[in-house]
Amino acid sequence: MNKQENGHASLSRYVRCVNNKRFLFFKDEPRIDEAMCSLVIGQVYKRVPSEENDGDLIRVIDESGEDYLYPAHYFEPLTKADDQATATLTAHVPAWLQGVLHAEAVAADMSMSALMRTWLTERLDLPS
Repeated sequence: MNKQENGHASLSRYVRCVNNKRFLFFKDEPRIDEAMCSLVIGQVYKRVPSEENDGDLIRVIDESGEDYLYPAHYFEPLTKADDQATATLTAHVPAWLQGVLHAEAVAADMSMSALMRTWLTERLDLPS
């Protein structure tokens, strides 16, 4: 995977949804301009490698948990260009695991949050 693209870290396995309107219609049915519940605008989705006959469509794992084909222009590449934006993630873990995480963070001379960010970045093979 290319870790640099135009000066920003590439996250090519992930895309952000920018359009979720229906794009397939059946003959003789009215065209309804409605959103598909399987895609949420602004949400990040994992991209799946293309298959032989995908054409100009891309495969993403949508809200259903399955991979489906969508028009490529429904998504934009995900980059780390906006390092200013942060989000909070809460994880509920057993007390013993919280203790282990605390011990690992102390041993690494890091906060538990920094330790978790490091581990997640490494596990998902994301650019640092």
